Amino acid sequence: MSKKLALITGGTSGLGFACADKIAQEYDLALVYASNDDKAINAKKQIQVKNPECHVELYRKELKGYLLAKELYGEVCDQFAKAPSILINSAGKIRDGLFLNMDFSVQDQMIQEHLTTTLALTHLCLKEMYKDKFGRVINFSSVSAKYFKKGQVGYATVKSGIEGFTKCLAMEVAHRGITVNALAPGLIETPMTQDMVNNLREHKLLREKIPVGRAGTPEEIGDLVHYLCSERASYITGTVITIDGGRSLGDNSV
Repeated sequence: MSKKLALITGGTSGLGFACADKIAQEYDLALVYASNDDKAINAKKQIQVKNPECHVELYRKELKGYLLAKELYGEVCDQFAKAPSILINSAGKIRDGLFLNMDFSVQDQMIQEHLTTTLALTHLCLKEMYKDKFGRVINFSSVSAKYFKKGQVGYATVKSGIEGFTKCLAMEVAHRGITVNALAPGLIETPMTQDMVNNLREHKLLREKIPVGRAGTPEEIGDLVHYLCSERASYITGTVITIDGGRSLGDNSV
């Protein structure tokens, strides 16, 4: 029996790479990235050193709409000679700034990257999942979808949209063995958040801001995704799982 294929956007760095690294033992991987070729090549090497039987391919694509998503999907299916059974939508940058002060093109770009691309790739992948009576769609939201702060109007908007999409779609496809879930991470220690984490550590504020007293790790996100991809998680669908060390339980400004 051939391995199932997982398509992961943002799969060569940060949380996307953590997901890829955790599931590589069981699934072939199509990893999508935007621009950093060296990091992507290194990510592929790291995965294959630990999992030599894993078929990994890299796709450099700046995903900004349906046509680019369709192009990617076609390339992945052609190269692997199979369609993805697992889709992990983890790509998308944060662009903070007061709504009135930002050019609207920035908001439009976030909508294309986070929301439109998520919907487009899911729409493309669902057709084969539906036929196979198996599929896993995992979308990345954020605690910012529910716990707001100034300067994140666009980000909160797209992540809220992803959560609504996740729940509504889950109802439509559950009868075909397809689960659709979302993760809402809090402060996770990645290269992108390292300065913030270091600052909180230096001023001994992690315990004040986060009940467990530390930032999360990408590996913890990867472990959860690994489980959600498995057959054991077939009864979990339409959920938004917050993974933030209790940060969202009380008032904070992280």
